[in-house]
Amino acid sequence: MRRRTLIAASLALPSLARAQAWMPDRPIRVIVPFGAGGPTDVVARLLADPVAAALGQPVVIENRAGAGGNLGTRAVAQSAPDGHTLVLNAASPLVINQFLYRDLGYDPAALAPITLLTTGPLLVIANPRLPIATMAELVETARRRPGELNYATAGNGTVPHLATELFMQRAGVRLTNVTYRQTPDATQSVMRGDTAVFFDAPQSMQYARAGQVRALAVTTPRRFAAFPEIPTVAESGGPEMSVEAWYGLLAPPATPAPVVARLHDAFIAALARPEVASRIASLGFETVGNTPADFARFMQAEAPKWRGVIEAAQIRIE
Repeated sequence: MRRRTLIAASLALPSLARAQAWMPDRPIRVIVPFGAGGPTDVVARLLADPVAAALGQPVVIENRAGAGGNLGTRAVAQSAPDGHTLVLNAASPLVINQFLYRDLGYDPAALAPITLLTTGPLLVIANPRLPIATMAELVETARRRPGELNYATAGNGTVPHLATELFMQRAGVRLTNVTYRQTPDATQSVMRGDTAVFFDAPQSMQYARAGQVRALAVTTPRRFAAFPEIPTVAESGGPEMSVEAWYGLLAPPATPAPVVARLHDAFIAALARPEVASRIASLGFETVGNTPADFARFMQAEAPKWRGVIEAAQIRIE
């Protein structure tokens, strides 16, 4: 209900009615700064057709992966602010990477926010053959065997990596990082028993239901509607923590407000379509659809948490 209220409020913004005069005059390119098939890419492709119908121009999804999402984000930051090039992005290039890299080649704060599209928890999964069924048992085992338990990541500086660092800092334990190239590889490592745990994407709930992994907790402060039987980290005996996987839409710096508002209108309407919301829910996410100002405040609020985690763990990517 909260998410639908946000979408309804966004649709009612007076600025959107004034924005109807702007319409694109050629295809809109949405850059996804990650590889094809991942959640960011799936969300982008779900929205492409309804947005194209609303704006009267094709929406072309372009995957431009590299440098932790910096490559594609930089391309949008350097594009003309005319509404025809956008980025559908995640936490790493927008909030986290500024604390990891010496030079991004762009200023995340200069990008024009349009809307926060979706949010969801990370799902803490464990190998089902281990005697670890709760976060309390994970903490207790890690304290008895410091550094012996391995945890999987799909890249240094990613949200799952930093979420695990946040957990370790607050629980006062130390696990050993094993890095894989892609999320599916990291998930498979938990299934095989090569690693003990992984702070995974919510889609891994399908493997938990099949008995291939054990779901210990979600990383959000409240239980998640798609799988309410899974407790939060704190409810399961771990430390208090709040980590969301989220995806938002942004335009190049200095994009005029009427252009931002018209794009906002089209994407919010697409999010509100039942078939889109249903598919997003099946991926383990919730639709949001807030205002550009609210999205900007959301990103600003995320920054101090990740800066603190990165500095405490002394993580740096050259």
